[in-house]
Formats: sequence, structure tokens, C-alpha cells
Amino acid sequence: MAKTLEFAYGTPHEVKVGDDETTFTLVCKNEDLLVDLTTAKSITAKIGNSSGYLREQLINIDKLANLTTGQFKFNFDKDTLANFPTGNYFLEVWVTNDQGTSIYPSGSPLNFTVTTNIENSSGASITTIAFDDFVQAMNKAASTIAKGDKGDKGDKGDKGDKGDKGDTGPQGEPGQTGPQGDKGDKGDTGTVDNTGLINSQAFQSLQTQVDNSAVGINLLTNSNFASELDNWSVNSGANSDCKATVTTDSDGDTCIHITGTGVACGLYCKLVSFNQNQVTTGSILVKGTGTLNAVGVGYGQTNFGTISTEYYSKVGSTMPAGSNSSIFRIYFNSVNDVVDIYIKFAKLEPGSHATDWCPNPTEILTQSDYAKIKAAIVALGGSLS
Repeated sequence: MAKTLEFAYGTPHEVKVGDDETTFTLVCKNEDLLVDLTTAKSITAKIGNSSGYLREQLINIDKLANLTTGQFKFNFDKDTLANFPTGNYFLEVWVTNDQGTSIYPSGSPLNFTVTTNIENSSGASITTIAFDDFVQAMNKAASTIAKGDKGDKGDKGDKGDKGDKGDTGPQGEPGQTGPQGDKGDKGDTGTVDNTGLINSQAFQSLQTQVDNSAVGINLLTNSNFASELDNWSVNSGANSDCKATVTTDSDGDTCIHITGTGVACGLYCKLVSFNQNQVTTGSILVKGTGTLNAVGVGYGQTNFGTISTEYYSKVGSTMPAGSNSSIFRIYFNSVNDVVDIYIKFAKLEPGSHATDWCPNPTEILTQSDYAKIKAAIVALGGSLS
């Protein structure tokens, strides 16, 4: 029987370090039916991250009778959060009663985020620097690196003979001024129709800026698959033997090659953290043999049709606000019992507009990296302010 663990509608999905009053309201279901938790002898929240299990905390079960069936409230103890660096974490709930212990959810644990507070000085949050600023700083640093020794000055050559000065010719007389022409008629006032304005380059450029103003951040990590299948899992449907390997395509990009036979093959991201009350958009570049069945958040099926075997296409879907799912998934149905697919540049971002791929903010050059580069430049005899 499939057990699920979800955030109740409107509950936060993140908590700041040291905050013991932010309450997570969680919902336990079994086969999509709410679970009666009032018979539980104990409820334990077990917390982990990508490296494994970290610690656990007992849930106060005295007030369960006052809550909606299947729900319980969870506040972090200050000691629980004291040594947590900011980042993404997993949550499992173990419910013990007279029959034994049930673990929610049956599948991937629920994700939540720990964020830094203004007094946090652990250094876990590292400020990133803009790429253009980095390039400018590197160019400036390169100009300060010591050059080689200057060579000896050569001997001065002999001075040449002075040439004779030519005679100055006579100056010509100025010509007469011509008559002024008549003033031309004033032209008609131009007009711009609405269609012409909308299709103008300036308007289209402005529209693109508006579309991209609230989006663009990639919520996925290792979305360019540079580190094998870190944070990603291969997932198969019934009677399927799906396999996924990291390779390099004909464009020279790292990508995932998915093969298999049967009903369905695909991937899902094991670690996703985002505001489920906000509209999100998922997208990938894909080519090969198969029918793209789903890409984005949750388990809703969206059939995109058969894709090209010759060239990559950018495809995606938008998930409305209020989704209870935290699963980013990419799924294909077979064509003639075969799936042979290449995918790259996966992206999940806020908003309803799929923008060009970019890495997760945590994968961008940080101030720590910058300090190491600065030290190397200084060691070479340069300087970097």
C-alpha cells in the first residue's frame, strides 16, 4: 500500500536556523485515504540530507484529537536546528501503534529547506559574484602581473641631412555665393498601428524582459549532469527495464542517454526544494525514439507526442500554484516497445515562462572560489583588489 506524506495547504516549506515557532502541518495518507493518527503510541520525525540520516525528534501527540484526521503539527526544537547548515533536507515520519510501525512516505522523503537568519555566522551561506564582475576583475588582475625584464637600449643612429624648403604658391581668389533655395513643404504626420507596435523589435525586447523578470533561477542541482547521476534516480514503469547513463552527445554537451523497453522509462530528481504555492515551469532539451509523457513537477500525465530523432527540442510544462508534489520527473513511453532518448539541460524555475538553461545558484562561482583565485594571482606577482 502506498503511503504519502504531504504539506497541508498553506503550510510553510522552510524554516530559519533557530526558529522554533514555525509550524509545519503535515498530512499522512495511505492509498490516498487520511490516516487516523489518534491511535498512535508515538510519532517520530526523522531528518536527513543527501549524505544520509542526521537526527530525529518526537512529535507531541496530545493535541491530535483537535486536528483534521491525518494531520499533525511539527515544530523544530532549537537544539535540532542549532547545528544545521542552511540547505535542503529530507523528512520521514515513523508512526508506531499496536500493529507495528508505519513509515511515511513509502517513496522519496518529503523535502524542506533550512535558511539562514541575519545573525547566523556559520559561513554556510556563501555570497555569489556576477560573471561580468569576475571577468572585469580578472582582466584587471592580469594587467598587474609582473612582466619580463626590459632589454638594453640600443645605440642612437646618425642624424640625417636637412632637406631644402619648397617655395610657397600664390593663394586663389574666393568664388561668389549662390542664391538660397525655397523652403520645402512640411511632411504628413506618421501613424503606427497596434500590430506594428507589438511586432517592433523594441517592444519585443521589452516583452522578453518582462517575461523573464520574475524567473530564470534553476531550482534543480546537477541539471547539466556533470556529476554522473548525482541527485537523480532512474525510474521504470511496469514491465520496463529502463537504464540511464551519462555520455557526451554530438554537440559536445554532457547528457543522459535513456534506453529501455516496455511501458515507461524516466528520471526523477531526488532533491528538489521550491515554493509549492508558486507557479513553476519545468523544461528539458530532448531527442530520440520515444513519446515524451511528462516533464515537470508531480505525477500528472501530459503527452507531448513523439519527439525528433535528429535534433533537440525544448519542451516543458507548467505546474499551477498549490501543488502538493515535490517531485521533478521526466518520463517517456515507448514507441514500438523501444525508448532510446537523449536529454540535457533540465530546468525547474519559478513562473510560467521557460527560459534558457542556467545552473543552480549554489553551482555558480562563490566568494570562497574567488578568494582562492585571488591567492593564486598574488602568488604569481599580481594583485586583485
